[in-house]
Amino acid sequence: MPTPEDVPMEDHDNVRTAEGSQDESTTPSRDGLKNLLREVEIADMVENAIWYLIAQKWWNALLKAIRDGFVDDVGPIDNSQISECRQGVFYLKQRLAEQIDYTAVPEHLFKRLVSFYGVEDERRDYIRRTVIKKNGQLSVEVYPRIVHIALARNRDIKADLVLKPEDTMISLRERAIMELSLNESDKIRFYVMNDETPELIDTSQSIDSYFDTVQKVLVDVEEQGEFFYKAQNPVQQQPKLSFASQSSSSLGSNGNGLSNAYSAQSSSTGIANRTTPGACGLSNLGNTCFMASAFQCLSNMPPLRDYFLNDSYLSDLNVENPLGTHGHLAAAVGELMKGMWSGEFASINPRKFKGIIGQFAPRFNGYSQQDAHELMAYVLDGLHEDLNRIKKKPYIEDSDEDAKLPEAEYAAKSWEIYKMRNDSIIVDTLHGQLKSTLICPVCEKISIKFDPFGYLSLPLPAKEQIVKQTVIVMFLNRKWAKFSLGITDTTNVEEAERLMLDKLQPEKQHHFVFFHVPSQYHDEVTILRPSDKVRIQGREVYVAEVEYDLNVRGTRIFVAYNRIKLLRPASLPMVYSLPPNQPLTRDYLNENVFKTTKRFFVNQKNIMELDDDSMTGSNTTEEREPYKLFVADAGSTTPLPIPPTNDPIPFPDEKSHDIYRNFLQITFQWKDSKIFNNYKGSELIEREMTVSTRRKVMLEETLEWFTKKEQLGEQDSWYCPQCKKHERATKQLDLWKLPEILILHLKRFQYTKWSREKLTWEVVIPVRGLDLTDKVANPNHEKAIYDLIAVSRHYGSLSGGHYTAIGFNDKARKWFDFNDSSASSTSSPTEPYESSDPYILVYRRRKLDANGEPIEPFEETDSAQNVRPKRGAAPSMSSATTSGASSSRHQIDENMEMEED
Repeated sequence: MPTPEDVPMEDHDNVRTAEGSQDESTTPSRDGLKNLLREVEIADMVENAIWYLIAQKWWNALLKAIRDGFVDDVGPIDNSQISECRQGVFYLKQRLAEQIDYTAVPEHLFKRLVSFYGVEDERRDYIRRTVIKKNGQLSVEVYPRIVHIALARNRDIKADLVLKPEDTMISLRERAIMELSLNESDKIRFYVMNDETPELIDTSQSIDSYFDTVQKVLVDVEEQGEFFYKAQNPVQQQPKLSFASQSSSSLGSNGNGLSNAYSAQSSSTGIANRTTPGACGLSNLGNTCFMASAFQCLSNMPPLRDYFLNDSYLSDLNVENPLGTHGHLAAAVGELMKGMWSGEFASINPRKFKGIIGQFAPRFNGYSQQDAHELMAYVLDGLHEDLNRIKKKPYIEDSDEDAKLPEAEYAAKSWEIYKMRNDSIIVDTLHGQLKSTLICPVCEKISIKFDPFGYLSLPLPAKEQIVKQTVIVMFLNRKWAKFSLGITDTTNVEEAERLMLDKLQPEKQHHFVFFHVPSQYHDEVTILRPSDKVRIQGREVYVAEVEYDLNVRGTRIFVAYNRIKLLRPASLPMVYSLPPNQPLTRDYLNENVFKTTKRFFVNQKNIMELDDDSMTGSNTTEEREPYKLFVADAGSTTPLPIPPTNDPIPFPDEKSHDIYRNFLQITFQWKDSKIFNNYKGSELIEREMTVSTRRKVMLEETLEWFTKKEQLGEQDSWYCPQCKKHERATKQLDLWKLPEILILHLKRFQYTKWSREKLTWEVVIPVRGLDLTDKVANPNHEKAIYDLIAVSRHYGSLSGGHYTAIGFNDKARKWFDFNDSSASSTSSPTEPYESSDPYILVYRRRKLDANGEPIEPFEETDSAQNVRPKRGAAPSMSSATTSGASSSRHQIDENMEMEED
């Protein structure tokens, strides 16, 4: 039986012919390849255009070569990682993921790469694909879509149909009739098979709602007035809202099909064997475990569930809201929720729910794996708009006057304005408020805003892999020190400084400035901020001790260069500090900087000669100095001569307090280069040190990182209304108002332009009694103690992962494990829950008594305890819990590197 992977590599003569016509040089330049990457990044897809697949391993090697400057070292294009050979013919491997296993490149750019590097195997390395329109969007058809059709009564009568971009439900029906030699007059029903469970196809759905890569379809032909499948597929009624422009009929002739919103498998029609309400699985329609996991979390939010089960949502439907789905999503959620909590079904097929989401959010159409958190966020946002009680949103003009109110009044006013346009069960139950503080580094202007939130996305640290970085500490009054630091790619200056001071154990406080020199031929330094990463691949990092505390307001820094003819370095540069209110003058440079230069960079035999020239600050004429002095702003390439007077040398912005940007570059242009000793501290004995790597992350830590003050990047700079220009402000988020249902999203998936990875940290999660009261900036906030009620879990890697969920059923007072169509009781999570699988956490705040004290909730029943998980099922929370060390904040091994996925 053929599959999409059974389509062999196509002929590549057209590419080879095109290569021969290339006029550009076959020797690639670094800048040319950088431009090529930019073209790949911004390339638009055009229907029927040709793209080529390149193995990610080769592509990453190309990126590294461009980054390091060794573009000639890249070998020919090699797609062996994503191809396999069967009987002398090459095929694409199964289940490959974009940007993990391969990168797609437009044809004309692929030709340029081939002209530069060639290919290793002409039969294997030309993987040609076409851009098609699917789900209303253009995409590269990596795998062709194949439908396996067979007769329901005799599956030996079968055929394989390769779907075309222009195919519809009608054309597919016609092709199936022809391939199976059926008659047009036959009464026919078509069933798509989900794990051997037949599901009647609904033509109100698009063809893309059913068929993505491979799907099995059984064709049921009526014989003697009966179909083969009789009452084997009980269905629920479709949502009360229907699409006016669509008819709901099955893929059959003469209108014989039954319409269905959700196909369901009943455990039994007998009342005695009813299932536990809420203990209902959701059938996997093909890579839809992400949807099932997210919805099970929603289903176990009691306020939201009861709102739908009681039909309260019907009076709130806002079908006119252009920002929603005209009520369709809310109706679909209501019907699905009722089916799951009816106690009649062991599992339900959510095809209609998926189809409605796909219609209004095409990115969720088809059957490729998606992100559970993105799906949950979309559903909650769509429900909010569908159920928004504000039928006509008023226009509210922004006013700066509100910001002048006392903080608590400003927050309340902001929430009141938000509620004037947004009022729904989602806002009532799941929305909170954040306080956002921005501080300008130049004028220290403070801007405070209060913004709503529906969930918190909590950061996780990047993977910790130890790398070596040489750091040379340039002390002022003692011998320099050299460290070989074992650090991670994310270790910042502040952490590295703390590590070195722990090793040095100095008697007095030291003040340091970190910087690096681009190369041995240029000495233009880059000063590093405390929050900057220390890791500089292939270069030493220098740490200059300065006299004055940089944290004291008014302290400034400048860089001093020793050069010949303004360009050629004579020694390492040094960084110096000025105390508050101390002007930078020519005498100050002659005295302080020259003294340090003599100590470290001048040959001993020349020091007496320089001292004889009375270089102690008494010189007043430029002619007697062995150098000329120049000054430039940070980053400037046009230094100006410093006048022979002793007037203060102005800094770029006298009002700025950003010492790492508002500094001066002083150049000493020496007349005689022979006096310098070229000392760089490289002969010092290295002290080996390694940062402590962590093995676990506390949930409370992620909340601290979420609220940690950070400096905005250049691309995210903030427009300061006082400075009238964009500045890299510091930003801090604080919790101000917490909702009843708190959704915490752990940011396990990291994406860059060219790579994606999953962070597999074990997170230590409180199950009961998570107290966030002290983490709320609002001093008048009520006590906020939360209990875990649901978890969306992700197992495996990005390319081959699987989602499940667990949830606390407050009616049965049991925890249940949900794995697609399976729903089974499970043991209560062990406190605390430690695992690398949780992705979305759902907490419910405890209610308060008359005295404002949290009420302890009912504990779960014992009937679910000691339940053995089913064979092959994903591990439950308790089985993933590590005992013993759960109370310690970190498990540390200084020499251990984190393992790859």
